[in-house]
Amino acid sequence: MRPAHLLGLGFIILSAACAASGRTQPVDQLPADQAPGASDDDSTVPEDPATAPPHALGTIVLGESRSSDTGNSLPMISASFVPDSKLTKSCTKKVGVCEVTEIPKCMTGSMQGCGAGEVCTFDDECTAKCVQTCTKACGAGEACFFSKKVVGTPTDDDMACKKRDRFDAGAIAFDGTTQAITLFPPYSITPSGNGAPFMARSEIRVQATGGASAGFEKFDDKFTTTTFLETNPPLRDISRSTVFGSGAVTIEWMPGEDSVYVSASGPGGSAKCPADDKSGSFDLPRAVIREVTDTEGSTSGSLSIAVTRERREVKKGKKTFGELSGGQVVQPEGWVELITRSTESHSYASCGTGAALCNEQCVNLQSDARNCGSCGNVCPSGYYCSAGSCR
Repeated sequence: MRPAHLLGLGFIILSAACAASGRTQPVDQLPADQAPGASDDDSTVPEDPATAPPHALGTIVLGESRSSDTGNSLPMISASFVPDSKLTKSCTKKVGVCEVTEIPKCMTGSMQGCGAGEVCTFDDECTAKCVQTCTKACGAGEACFFSKKVVGTPTDDDMACKKRDRFDAGAIAFDGTTQAITLFPPYSITPSGNGAPFMARSEIRVQATGGASAGFEKFDDKFTTTTFLETNPPLRDISRSTVFGSGAVTIEWMPGEDSVYVSASGPGGSAKCPADDKSGSFDLPRAVIREVTDTEGSTSGSLSIAVTRERREVKKGKKTFGELSGGQVVQPEGWVELITRSTESHSYASCGTGAALCNEQCVNLQSDARNCGSCGNVCPSGYYCSAGSCR
């Protein structure tokens, strides 16, 4: 797959602390083809990117992300529009049913990492390589680029600024949310507040005025939100010895009717695993945990686990317009993904180098008289632990 390149990306986290204003109207749990705003060209089933016909893609997300430890919920709203859906592909690999997104690891001689002024990234063939970074300070709405081939360390003379292409859908307004929301390109707002921006299984209307120079023409659609996810038992109650043990980690939640994804992320990358919402359970494979916690051959460091319930509706047959620089193709048909999510997450810290986890405590098996050489091996009275043996 090709690395991700996004145009017109906006990521917004918005306050939803106010109570519902009365605009939110709950709807019956209709089948996907009878949901509000549905048509023959709509779908709640994600398309396979490999077989989907060419199209521009707009993705609008309303969600809430909640800490399992504190219960604090952070509202999230994001909007992004790309002229060709193929630009959203990333470098991944399969581990069982899970999709692992790796972090590029570059080597400079015998050392891992890149030289000064370089960054490690994936090329079009998903091979990690060091590339030079463009560091010239540019104005608002501009992007830095190399104006000529660079030999050696780049200087300001090698770099220039150009106007960044704009590809969006203009102003976007929502009705049926727990707070009035209107977004303007580049779809950015300062985060604040607490709580989800939607009610469970409610109808949301989203209206876009249309892009200015290039993007989607105006659209007006309705969609139905997901229900809130709660793990049971909570993620915070899963012991570290289970998380950093040897077998699969069982994740459980209150069953629902939408799509559920169990995610794991660590210093070695991240993984996303599809699960059956109705079953209320998923066994996170140990092989996946090893993949995302592996750093330079060792599996140490922290691990974050998240469970997300998601409802996705796709509205097809939208029109796009405009031209972009550099020969970038604007697909004439656009699809709009309308997504609602509810996520619960928790982070787990493993023991540092040379320490082991015994009874949920990090100990040194080489010198701990109560855990000498192995967990629970207590040295007799008058003995001490040295090099993992009682002496």
